Amino acid sequence: MSNRFKKAMENTEFTQDDVNSDAKVSDGKEKKDKEQIVTRNKSIINIEKNTLPIAKRVRTKHGRNLTIPLFVEELNVIDEAVKKLGQDQNISISVFIRESILQQCKKVLGAKEYQEILNNQLNVTKPKKEQ
Repeated sequence: MSNRFKKAMENTEFTQDDVNSDAKVSDGKEKKDKEQIVTRNKSIINIEKNTLPIAKRVRTKHGRNLTIPLFVEELNVIDEAVKKLGQDQNISISVFIRESILQQCKKVLGAKEYQEILNNQLNVTKPKKEQ
């Protein structure tokens, strides 16, 4: 490791304590029914237990986004793979990426822990603005 990287890592002013303030560490205790977190872009959202029927629960409205930068060639590879799969089944890039990530998570966590986490359905809601 070069000296400039070592110096940057040792610089305590350089590190930020709240970088992952929205990523909560699981301590084995049950989560509250409602939790308020600050996202990376400093907006405040509520995470609460799902009480909606399946038909009314929508990822774009009640979920959170995962944003990752990709090189053009990486996106081209994903696009070509989705096109090939699209010949056999109707699939979008979003569905392909989500299902691929979830399959890897299931391999890492094991089927039991994976299913336990998925069974704890949560929704994102925006706090009501005070007037």
